[in-house]
Amino acid sequence: MNERIETTRRMLEALSQSDEAAMRPLLTETPAFTALGVNLSGVDSVLDRIARQPTREMYRQAAWTTPELIADGTRATGQLPKDAPRAGVVLTFRFDGERISAVQHQHLPPRPAPSTALRLTPKLKDLVDNALATRHPMLIAYTDERGQPVLSFRGSVQAFGDDQLALWVRNTQGQMLRSIRANPRVALMYRNEDSKSTYQFQGRARITTDNAERLRIYNASPAVEQAHDFAQLGTAVIIDLDRVEGYAGLSRAGQIDRVLMVRER
Repeated sequence: MNERIETTRRMLEALSQSDEAAMRPLLTETPAFTALGVNLSGVDSVLDRIARQPTREMYRQAAWTTPELIADGTRATGQLPKDAPRAGVVLTFRFDGERISAVQHQHLPPRPAPSTALRLTPKLKDLVDNALATRHPMLIAYTDERGQPVLSFRGSVQAFGDDQLALWVRNTQGQMLRSIRANPRVALMYRNEDSKSTYQFQGRARITTDNAERLRIYNASPAVEQAHDFAQLGTAVIIDLDRVEGYAGLSRAGQIDRVLMVRER
């Protein structure tokens, strides 16, 4: 057996048992550990991370694949139990001679959140309604008459009931209205880089001709949006949502309060 493969196998076994004494001789005197947003160096710091901190429980639960050789080291994948929030982890090991000089930790993509009926929560409605005020304007995607995807920031996007969004479109001769008449399918994105909250909305857009709905959508738009159209020459668009997916933030354990809402057919 290749010596690096054997060293990796022994490290994985030690990780599964949180056996710090077995890990130490497998590392160089100045090993490094890297993960998203984490860079550590030194034996004590690396051992603290892999044998004592929260990653310890992840490594203990993982079912490890047989290690494989890569260009300058080895790699192994740990699959986590089906009820764990994460699907698993990939560990890449770099070597100095036959001892491990670096451990790189990367999570596998998360499993889909359990599906629920589509019903916007009060918190989600608040995020959408205040997106412009909090400097996180919503982004909408639609497809033009040539089939070309188009992206556009829209400051007037608002919750319109439990399963709808709406917005005020000032330019009635613009491309967006022409496009949704031909293909009503749209997607919207909310992202707060500070909290990392991220939500995607998918649905079908339609222009409303109901005067009460039109006035309601205009009046609920931010004042700065209304100021661009005092004469109310624009048009109100309602989006019947089919799918909402996202999460409220990120933590060491992964995505926080994940949601997958799907319209019942």
